[in-house]
Amino acid sequence: EGSEEATTKMDALLNDNDEVWVELRGKHIADVIQVLSTRIREIVDSSTGSALNNSAKGSGKALSINQMAKALKALPEYRQIMSKLSQHMQIAHQCMNEFNKQGLLDLSDLEQTLATGKTDEGRTPKLKELLGQVVETFRGQSDSMMRLRLLLIVIISQRGLSSGSDLQKLLHEANLSERETAIMQNLEKVGCPLVQADTGGKMSKLRDKRVNAYGGEAVESESEYSSSRYVCLLKNIMEDVTSGNLSVEEYPSVMPLPDDDAMPGGSKTKSVQSVRKASAGSRWAKTSTGAE
Repeated sequence: EGSEEATTKMDALLNDNDEVWVELRGKHIADVIQVLSTRIREIVDSSTGSALNNSAKGSGKALSINQMAKALKALPEYRQIMSKLSQHMQIAHQCMNEFNKQGLLDLSDLEQTLATGKTDEGRTPKLKELLGQVVETFRGQSDSMMRLRLLLIVIISQRGLSSGSDLQKLLHEANLSERETAIMQNLEKVGCPLVQADTGGKMSKLRDKRVNAYGGEAVESESEYSSSRYVCLLKNIMEDVTSGNLSVEEYPSVMPLPDDDAMPGGSKTKSVQSVRKASAGSRWAKTSTGAE
């Protein structure tokens, strides 16, 4: 009691051999911590771990992670799994500490609003309001790559800023290097203008007053976390691919498709053929022997 806990630095290899990592790597960080906490508590509440509960009764408080780890050293059957759970819990908390240190919650909320065109309350804000928040974020963000990322999100989500003066103001506040500015300018090479074309119409002026959703209609996920509202446009396409429901009329194949039995939705793609003509010299052409 009252003594400081000694800390030991360890290297953790996160790969497919780590079952906990494989299971949790795609989950929200809050869900990861919840799952790990629940599993640790299940060990504590197990019949073999009843000694842990007895030790907790003496203090009248819930066991800390360090106390659990100490008590479980006496339980050989739990040493390996507890060591793994504790390791991942430490990693998760370190991630959360960095997340809070960099103020990423507020930043992610701003990015989500730019991408979806709505706040987490469902309100469509004025673009001027959001640009003001972007400027404030630039001023408080020391990492220039983070400033560049946010500027790129602003430009891409709005399909270009409404005026050259807005772009220059944001560039001034972002304070980017020449290399970072060149990265931003390369957006035009992939079809995204830095400044919207001035059509002079009333609808264009009206559109400029409100933030636009990236890709037209805003599509939001079913996630309970406001920081995960935006759904990538590619997500639905990939889901249709894996389920065999992707329209080949809209997305024709450039390679010979697998046999119907090998397709997830084989019956729906029965009459589909590749639009690419395989020649003998083509690297896409099938061999007569069927060898890989």
